[in-house]
Amino acid sequence: MKIAVFYDHIEEAARQNHIKPVKNIYKNVRSFGIDAVELDYERAVKEEASLFKNLKEADFSVSCMYGFFDFAHGNTVEDGRRMVDFAEKHDIRRIMLIPGFLKKVEFIPFLYQKKLDKMIMALKDICEYAKRRNIMVVLEDFDGKEAPFATAEQLSVFLKRIPDLYCAFDTGNFLYSGEDSLKVLPLFIDRIRHVHCKDRSFTAKEGEEPKETVDGKKMYSCAVGSGCIQMKEILDQIIASGYDGYLSIEHFGSLDQLSDMESSAAYLKNFCL
Repeated sequence: MKIAVFYDHIEEAARQNHIKPVKNIYKNVRSFGIDAVELDYERAVKEEASLFKNLKEADFSVSCMYGFFDFAHGNTVEDGRRMVDFAEKHDIRRIMLIPGFLKKVEFIPFLYQKKLDKMIMALKDICEYAKRRNIMVVLEDFDGKEAPFATAEQLSVFLKRIPDLYCAFDTGNFLYSGEDSLKVLPLFIDRIRHVHCKDRSFTAKEGEEPKETVDGKKMYSCAVGSGCIQMKEILDQIIASGYDGYLSIEHFGSLDQLSDMESSAAYLKNFCL
């Protein structure tokens, strides 16, 4: 078991601590026991030459690369395949494609099924294409009402219809939809191939913009293990199932990314023994 963190958090930590260039903070992050990053596909393409060079010099791997698409309204299968090709070029073996979001009117049954089918058919093709290149595609329980894969039931539809798609279990995102991550975990335990360790807090943090749940509760970021998510119970079950991949730290919105990273990594080390 290894620990990763979203590259965006590293960049934000550098900005919050007035450290330039960003690579000058890599040593701090590595010292926490973090040896990989979750990388945004758009950033990776835009900063390809310098980014991969700097990550390699710091001995960082890429635990997963994620990209946003809109297969229901515009993006094509070829757009997704290009992400697979880019991942293969850089020996990234796990990618997460967010297949798109729906407008409010598109959640009426007829339109919903039509748009959902477009997403699933595109993702199915890309998953098969990726599999032939020894690259695994995962999808998470995204925390947004426009995502038709936010709830346990919605995500299950994608996994049932796409045999080569696997689950990136985000420990904190089901709470957005009013669901208990620990209770829905058994639905996905056999398909989990990546884990986003996200904790949540309902305690207000001055200066931080909260994320509102579907029923209006305000959630704030926090270091892994310090919030309301039953992190130990969830991770114990995932690891007992045979999972031995990355535990990826995620706390978007944190006003002290470096400190939260250190605390999160210290907590997750307990599961890497």
